[in-house]
Amino acid sequence: MDYRDELTESDKEFTTSPTVPIASELMFLANEAGDPAMAQKAASFIIGKKSSISANHLTQFAQNVLDGDSRAGVKEKQTGKEFLKSARKLLALEYRNPVLLIDVARELTIMGHHHSALRYIKTAIALAPQSRFVVRSGARYFLHVGEYDQAHDILRRAPNIKSDPWLQASELAVATLRNRPSLLSKHGLRSLLDAQHIGPERAELASAVATLELKNGSNKNAKLLFKKALANPNDNSLAQAEWAAEKLKLVVDERVLRTPLSFEANSNNAYRKMEIRTAILHAQNWALDEPFASRPFDSLSYLYCLEDEFENALRSTEKAIRIEESEKLVLRLNQLFAKIQLGQIDDAYPTLLKLTLHNDAKSHAVHLLADYGALAFATGDIYQGRLFYEKAIEMARKRNDAHSEGQALAYFARAAIAHGDPKATEILERANKQVLKLPSQGAIYVVSRLVNEEKRKTLIAAATARVQKREWSWDAASNTLRILE
Repeated sequence: MDYRDELTESDKEFTTSPTVPIASELMFLANEAGDPAMAQKAASFIIGKKSSISANHLTQFAQNVLDGDSRAGVKEKQTGKEFLKSARKLLALEYRNPVLLIDVARELTIMGHHHSALRYIKTAIALAPQSRFVVRSGARYFLHVGEYDQAHDILRRAPNIKSDPWLQASELAVATLRNRPSLLSKHGLRSLLDAQHIGPERAELASAVATLELKNGSNKNAKLLFKKALANPNDNSLAQAEWAAEKLKLVVDERVLRTPLSFEANSNNAYRKMEIRTAILHAQNWALDEPFASRPFDSLSYLYCLEDEFENALRSTEKAIRIEESEKLVLRLNQLFAKIQLGQIDDAYPTLLKLTLHNDAKSHAVHLLADYGALAFATGDIYQGRLFYEKAIEMARKRNDAHSEGQALAYFARAAIAHGDPKATEILERANKQVLKLPSQGAIYVVSRLVNEEKRKTLIAAATARVQKREWSWDAASNTLRILE
């Protein structure tokens, strides 16, 4: 694992706010990154506070670092079984290395060994409950395996939760996910809203609160908080701003997109600008950065489908399914759609029937109907194909789900052309006229690949222009989010 960005951030924070929790995190990260000078600087501070620290294992580890007796880290290039073998040898000699324990858990999780990873997570948290890196990593693990309550408890019990804005941002995000109240007080929210400037240490918290405010319908507060968060963004705050870009009509400046590790935000930004190949490249880097998460692979599957790369889409979806380790309906529907496009339809109908009985079937009825339409076209039943796609479009419209309506309309046109529907020209013309009225860049992109060059240019130009015509624009030079006249 590459610790450079974490290490740089921790070192800056230690310089401005030298406390035991920050020093311990810096020591663990520097030791694992192979930077003995920085590790010893942090260890020396911890030993200086030894009389006020009750965690004996922390001071013992710090003394080992000062004595030059801390175990060397695992070479970064190692992965998989090679990494685990080396890491376990080191842990047998010195198990009090929470960062290495987290890395072992991470590698086991990537390999799908979630239960084996659990004991490493628990040990790391027990050894370093004050380490932001360890606590946030542990919470992320429990979110990944669906234990949302456990993830929330870990964050709420962290000794420095009341003073650490990074932990507060994570706690707020998990509380929102659980539909539970957050530890963040009204006073904390007011302090963010009233602050003239928010530094990098509170940027992620501000964007997390902004996301919650947006979900609660308070666009004014959301815009104000995103404005402040984007003054000093990290990859998470930038990703949240990109997520909100459509709803708040934001333009994120190119210079801000250079924020390290902001692969998700850059992929979303490229997608909205109709630069699908670029979006795929960023999503691939996102997947490399977060190989334990299903979301980047799910995103890749969607993007590959836009380019008719259904083999890649199927591989990405199946990777997401393996990581998720659950019968998440949307992933199964994506998997089935890719298989249908590849002609793998022998068991498609019974699979669809099974998915129709899923607990979440009602919520995903538009997607289900569209998959029925795709299968009907693939088996040569053009009439039924039309019928199912029309039902999908109608249901999306009744639900005010404009994005799904656009997707169904675009793939309806694609299926009609691919399978020789006599009404294909009529269906395509309808799609060409309607997709620009719907908020789905993906739907516009699919249709643009089906029409002639002149119509394609018109679609792409109109779609990219509407991305730029936002009410709010981020100005990196002045670090402000300004209203466009």
